[in-house]
Amino acid sequence: MWALLFCLVMASCQYSLLKSVQPDPASPIHGHNQIITYSRPVYFCVLCGLILLLDIGAKARHPPTYVVYGLKLFSPRSLQSARDLLIVFLYCFPAISLLGLFPQINTFCIYLLEQIDMLFFGGSAVSGMLSAVYSVARSASAAAVLHVFCFSAVKEPWSTQHIPALFSAFCGLLVALSYHLSRQSSDPSVLLSLLQCRLFHKFLHQNLEELAADPLPRKMKESVKDILKSDLVICSLAAVLSFAVSASTVFLSLRPFLSVVLFALAGAVGFVTHYMLPQLRKHHPWMWISHPILKNKEYQQREVTDVAHLMWFEKLYVWLQCFEKYVLYPAIILNALTLDAFSISNYRRLGTHWDIFLMVIAGMKLLRTSFCNPVHQFTHLGFTVIFFHFDYKDISESFLLDFFMVSILFSKAS
Repeated sequence: MWALLFCLVMASCQYSLLKSVQPDPASPIHGHNQIITYSRPVYFCVLCGLILLLDIGAKARHPPTYVVYGLKLFSPRSLQSARDLLIVFLYCFPAISLLGLFPQINTFCIYLLEQIDMLFFGGSAVSGMLSAVYSVARSASAAAVLHVFCFSAVKEPWSTQHIPALFSAFCGLLVALSYHLSRQSSDPSVLLSLLQCRLFHKFLHQNLEELAADPLPRKMKESVKDILKSDLVICSLAAVLSFAVSASTVFLSLRPFLSVVLFALAGAVGFVTHYMLPQLRKHHPWMWISHPILKNKEYQQREVTDVAHLMWFEKLYVWLQCFEKYVLYPAIILNALTLDAFSISNYRRLGTHWDIFLMVIAGMKLLRTSFCNPVHQFTHLGFTVIFFHFDYKDISESFLLDFFMVSILFSKAS
C-alpha cells in the first residue's frame, strides 16, 4: 500500500512536467508561467533526497551526537523520527499540491534564503532571487573570514592574563563588518552599477545618457558612495577601539561583575529609551492620563507658524539610543564573545569548529541587530538573563548562544 502511494506521488510529479498545471495561488504570475511546471518535481526530488540522507544517518553505526539544551542532536533515533515525518509528508504530497499550499519553487527559495539571512546573520528583507543570493553570500563570506581569525586564536588554551592578538583582531573585524553590513542594502543593483561606472568607461557614457533623462539613479549612486566613505572611516575607528578594548583583558579580569553591570545598564537604558519616553509622549500615557506628560513647546498652539523647537527629552532619546547601539550592546556582545572564546580554548563542548561557528554566527547576528534594530533588544536580553540565570540555569549553554536563540524565538513569535 505504501509503495503504491509512493508511486502515485511520483507519477503526479512526472505528470506535471507533461501537462501544465494551474497557476499556483500562493505565487500568482499573470500570463504563461514556466516555473510552476517544475515546482512539484523539484519539491519531490528535494524531499526524497532529504529522506535518503536521513536514512543513511539513522543507519550509521557510530554517528556523532551533540547535546544542546538537553536535546540530543543527530542521534539515530532523532534522525529516524525526522525521516518518518518526511515520508508521511511526502505521502500527503498530492493533497497538499491540490490545495495549493506549496509556493512556487523560486518563491520558496527566496523566502528560505531571506529567513536564513535574517535569523542567522541578522540581515534585512530581500527583494528577489538575486538580492537573496547576494545577501546570504555576503554574510557567509564575512562569517568565513571571521571563522578563520577566531579559529587561529582559540586553537590553543588561554590564560586569564593574556588575550591573543588574533582574537582581539577578530573582535575588531567583527564589529567593523557587522556595522558595515547593517548599513548596506540587500539590493546589489546600485552598487554593481557604481562599480561598473568606475571600472568600465563605456558604462559611464551609457549612464550619463540615462541620467540626462532620469536623475534618480545618480542620486542613489551618490548616496551609496557617501555611505561607503562614511563606513570606511567609522569601521576603521570601530575596529581599532574594539581591538584595544579586547586586548586590555578587561572582560576576563572583571568577570562576572562586569556582566552584571552591563546587563543592568542595558535593561535600564532600554526601559527608559524604548518604553518610558515613548509612553510619556503619547496623548494618553498608559491610557489613564488625559494629557501627555512630556509636551512639545508647540503643544498649546492651534497652528504652528515657526520651526518646531527641539525639546530636551528628544535629545535625550537620541543620545540614549546612540549610546545603546554603538557602546552598550557592542560591549555586552564583546564581553560574551571573550568569555565564550576563553572557555572554548580550554574546553570544547561541540568540537572546535562547531563552537567557533556558533560563536561567530551569534556574534554577527546580535551585533547587526543591535546596530540596525535595537528597539526590542532589551526585552530579549532581559528574558535571556531571567530565564537562563534564574529559572533554567542547568540547561544554559552560554550567554551568547542563549541570547542568540532567544532573539530568534522572539522574532518569530512577535
